[in-house]
Amino acid sequence: MKAFWLVLTSLMLAACAAGPPPAGEAIVGSPSVREAITTPAETQGAQVRWGGVIAGVQNRADSSWVEVIARDLEDNGRPVEDAPSRGRFLARIEGFADPADYGQGKEITVRGVVSGSETRQIGDYSYRYPVVNVERVHVWAPRPVVAEPAYPYYYDPWYPWPYYRPFGPWYPYW
Repeated sequence: MKAFWLVLTSLMLAACAAGPPPAGEAIVGSPSVREAITTPAETQGAQVRWGGVIAGVQNRADSSWVEVIARDLEDNGRPVEDAPSRGRFLARIEGFADPADYGQGKEITVRGVVSGSETRQIGDYSYRYPVVNVERVHVWAPRPVVAEPAYPYYYDPWYPWPYYRPFGPWYPYW
C-alpha cells in the first residue's frame, strides 16, 4: 500500500513540473548583444540565447535573416515587454521564414552561435549587427490584452443621498 502512495505522489509531482523554456535554458557566461557589437572578434563562436522584437525579415535563396531589436529576457526566455533596447542583431535561420509567422513587432527568442557581424544601414547610420546562426527559435504568442472596466467608478454604499443606497430608496434627510 505504501508503494502505491509513493508512486502516485511521484507521478503527481512529475505532472506539475515545468519543462525547459522553449528556446532552452540560459547560457551562463554568454556575451550580451552590446558586447558582440563592440567586440565582434572576441564573441565570435560563442553560444548565446538572445531575444527581442522582430524589426523585419529578409528571405534569401538558402536562408532567412531576421532583424531583431534585442531586449532583456525573463527566466522562461521571453523578452521583457517594456524593457529598453539593448541593440540589434541578425538571426540567420536555415530555410524559409514566412513573414506572416515572423512579422514585425512579434517577440522572438533564438539560441545559436555568433558567427560574426554584418554592417547595414538604419536610415543614414551604418550599424554593425552581430549575426547568430540559429539552432533553436521560438516566436511567442501575443500577450493577452487585459480590458479596463467600462465604468471606472466603484460602488460605495455610503455615498451621500440621492445617488446610491444599498437597501432601496431610503431618504433620511426628509
